[in-house]
Amino acid sequence: MNRRLLYLLLTHWILSIHAQEPLTYISTKEISVGSLLEVQYDLVIPEGQVLSFTPPNRIFPCKRIASQSNLKGIEFTELEIFSYSDTTFKVGAVTHWKANFRLIPWDTGMLVLQPLPYMLNDRMGYFSSILVQSSFVSAKKGIRIYDIEESVTPLNKEFVFSEFINRYGWIPLLIVLFVVGILLYKKFKRTAPAEPISLTLKEQTLQSIDKLADKKQWETDQKIHYTELSFILRWYLSARYHINLLERTSFETMMLLRALSLDEYLQTIIARVLTESDSVKFASNSLSEQEHLVLIEQLKEIIQISSPIDTSHV
Repeated sequence: MNRRLLYLLLTHWILSIHAQEPLTYISTKEISVGSLLEVQYDLVIPEGQVLSFTPPNRIFPCKRIASQSNLKGIEFTELEIFSYSDTTFKVGAVTHWKANFRLIPWDTGMLVLQPLPYMLNDRMGYFSSILVQSSFVSAKKGIRIYDIEESVTPLNKEFVFSEFINRYGWIPLLIVLFVVGILLYKKFKRTAPAEPISLTLKEQTLQSIDKLADKKQWETDQKIHYTELSFILRWYLSARYHINLLERTSFETMMLLRALSLDEYLQTIIARVLTESDSVKFASNSLSEQEHLVLIEQLKEIIQISSPIDTSHV
């Protein structure tokens, strides 16, 4: 009884091992350069085990040998992977895994496709290596290569407008674009560019004052309004008298202007505008709308009085 049980267990173990052995199939053992070679791997996955397989990328591992007696060879990098696919399916209670490579050799030689590794749980396995002969297309007996002539039978094809547009539609489009380009060129060539308007320092400053007044920024933020107002005044005086007042305090500004021996009334108005601006910017003073309008008019008066009669262009 024990011998019989032992025999059955041994037979089952041998059959299970053979069932797990990977199988390798090849479409042909002689392949022409540039033709498709199909390689298929088949493996039975035992119940409860997980298969891990990483296919090679772009180039199939391969070596070229001088003869079948020497399988060492040198690395062959001209076996391109044209496509790869794998699938898992069941036949009854048995799980099968199949992988299919489509390869293209781009050079000749006796090729040995290297065994690819796989993992079943923690056990490493290998598919078997494959021997393939790659060669050029053999010439036909009695026919030289330069004697082969192409035989082409012309087809009488009807004119189809859609096909004509698809093939030659770019030609009329190119002509249209060329004509439009010429018309646009002539149009812009006839149109003389407008000369830029040159404003005097006085005109520029008065324009800036009008824009500032139109914004009425004193209604929302008086500090920003008087920062811009004092900047316009300092910028004008700097350009008018050729001195840098943009980074000067109001006290320093008035000292520099007094050194120029300006009209006393002009100095008084300038000092008043600077003082009122500083009171809002630094002392958080708040002015009424009437006071805002008065300061705008005084700023314009400063420009009118200090500008020379013969205004030079900026």
